Amino acid sequence: LSLLPSAQIVMRKAVLIALVACAGLLGASAFAPLPSTPSAARGFATTLRMASSPPPQDAQLGRRGALAALGLGLATAASPAGAEMIGTPPSGLSQAQGGIQAAINPGHWLGQFIGINSHGESWDFTAPPAEVSAAFAKALREITPEQRKALVFTNLDIAEASPERLKALTWTKLEWLDVLDVSFKPRANGGTTAEVSVYATGFFPTSIPGAPILNTLLFFFPFASPSPSGGMLQNNRCALLYKMVQSQLKA
Repeated sequence: LSLLPSAQIVMRKAVLIALVACAGLLGASAFAPLPSTPSAARGFATTLRMASSPPPQDAQLGRRGALAALGLGLATAASPAGAEMIGTPPSGLSQAQGGIQAAINPGHWLGQFIGINSHGESWDFTAPPAEVSAAFAKALREITPEQRKALVFTNLDIAEASPERLKALTWTKLEWLDVLDVSFKPRANGGTTAEVSVYATGFFPTSIPGAPILNTLLFFFPFASPSPSGGMLQNNRCALLYKMVQSQLKA
């Protein structure tokens, strides 16, 4: 697969970002506890405060301490502020690395063209974007255990829900991270076109330390996302999500 020069530059930058971010993250996971629901502002503030404060008289901030501080700040900043966790939360390491991996999405760089671990659809509705977005968000917030099982959504982290966009992170039982990304566009007749995309973010689950960097280095490695019930997982997810949204709009 031949990539444009601009795409190659973007990928090289993403690799460098992942190298820096995951180096700090590895330090944090090894030497400090990871926060479960942090905010971006608090993460950067903590990092800056630890970096700018004078060292205590009886101890100097060693390499391990500095690495842990950097990792905690990066992990905290990467986690979406105000996110809504539905279901059993993944491990602290997965939550910390999830924000970084969802931002980089190395598994989607080529996966979106191959189509074996991602799927996208366009849905047309007669309702306006704000109403469709609200129905989509409500369907996710009121998801039943049976629906979560069918969707293979062990948990669901709604990172953004607005009239223009909905984005959610979801982990499987073994903590592979997938992303649901929906944009809502108004139609000329007053209705809405929802551009829906569901995709895997990487070959390795985020429960593995350094998963974002490993997945970035192996972005070219093809992998599939089969469904336990048959067919491809992302295709089945889109079909069920569409029914859930339609049910909310008719309610």
